Amino acid sequence: MATYDIPKNAGRFTVVVARGGHFAVWNRKNGKDEIAIPVRTQKQAKEICEKLNRGQHNGKISVV
Repeated sequence: MATYDIPKNAGRFTVVVARGGHFAVWNRKNGKDEIAIPVRTQKQAKEICEKLNRGQHNGKISVV
C-alpha cells in the first residue's frame, strides 16, 4: 500500500490515461507541487479523484 502526501495547495485533480494505458490521478502541476498517483482501474481512479477534490484526505492518502 502506497501512501502519498497531499500539500494544501495541491489544486484540482483529474483522471488521466498514463503511459501504457494505465490510469492515474494527477493535479496537472509541475515541480514540487506535482502529484501523480498511478492506479489499476478507471473506477479506482475516479473514486480517489473525487475524494481528493472533496478534501477528505487529511494531508495523506493510501492507495492499494
